[in-house]
Amino acid sequence: MTTLAIIGAGRAAAVHAESSRAVAGVQLIGIGGRAPGRAREAAAALGCEELSVAEMIGRADMLIVAVPPAEVAGVLAQIPPDRPMIVESPVGVNSRCDPGDRPNTMLGANLLHAPIARQGLAAINDLGEPHHLVLRATAPRPLWHTPPAARSGAMLDLGGRLLPVLLAAAAQPVVEVSASLNLQDGVDTGADLDLRIAGRRSVRAKLHSDEGPTSANLEAASGSAVVSVDLWPFPVLEVDGDEIASAEGQEPLHALGFVSQMRRLAAVAAGRAAVWPELSSGLGALRIIEAAELSARSGRVQRLG
Repeated sequence: MTTLAIIGAGRAAAVHAESSRAVAGVQLIGIGGRAPGRAREAAAALGCEELSVAEMIGRADMLIVAVPPAEVAGVLAQIPPDRPMIVESPVGVNSRCDPGDRPNTMLGANLLHAPIARQGLAAINDLGEPHHLVLRATAPRPLWHTPPAARSGAMLDLGGRLLPVLLAAAAQPVVEVSASLNLQDGVDTGADLDLRIAGRRSVRAKLHSDEGPTSANLEAASGSAVVSVDLWPFPVLEVDGDEIASAEGQEPLHALGFVSQMRRLAAVAAGRAAVWPELSSGLGALRIIEAAELSARSGRVQRLG
């Protein structure tokens, strides 16, 4: 039996806890945060103990880090570098760890494990070099978007979670970033990013916080086909307007890749699989977000070396 503990007590922690129940051989032993007592109700509902961070590190074979971005660096500093774990996106603007120092750490990017999303990325890859590649996403503003704790609002929340998917579709490194932001109370509620990739092609990300339902879509087009992948609220793949696959009606934790992601972490802990995606993909998304902030403030294109 592989034991799991979850550092965090919010919605993301609950989703990972429920996902662990669907993976044979994984036992959730504890959930908790840096503030004692905060996770007591959640732990009782999940049938596990409320544990301190130190207790979780000492007792669990593998960990999930699902805390607000500003707390990520402090939590990671306490965890042995070889411990198998997932660090939930967004990684956190204060995290400056070297991914090479954490060989068993996966980025929390559930959509990269979602079967239909993976099918969609394969279809985009089959286009060769699409002339049009756009990510559009909207979501309600998270509670942690409260200055000064958060720097980036919609761009950090949605960008941190979804840019790894866009980068997987682009399949090329980003070399230049330009961006414009809509600001409200010091936090961006909207961001338009223009990302130049190798070969001078441009891909775009349009990220916005509003009171409407959460949605995310990735669209690519070449001279021969148009591929559209709805990523949220449930994955749907269309090619040239025809529906190829849909996760409507499927169990959400399976359809959105959370269960497959947990299964991959358990395989990493057992030595049966390599880490994927690596933490570096999340830190790469952070570099893009930071460059976009600089571009929006200065009005200039930012180069990524």
